Amino acid sequence: MPNKSKTPPRGWLWTDGAADYLGVSVTTLYRWRRDGVGPKSTQHGRRAYRYKISDLDAWLNGDHEMAGMHPVAA
Repeated sequence: MPNKSKTPPRGWLWTDGAADYLGVSVTTLYRWRRDGVGPKSTQHGRRAYRYKISDLDAWLNGDHEMAGMHPVAA
């Protein structure tokens, strides 16, 4: 997990912020990434991941191809 005092670049969120933005738990976001589903993420360092807000918006709007990954079946 990134140092909490470090702010992600403009237009990006760390995993915990992305989970809040999507309304899911951090664990769900980790599981989606592990399973190859969910919004596109970028690895930053060894353990930290960040998410582009525009990719999260695309995911929320149902544009899963633009977000780079496949939707999760409910």
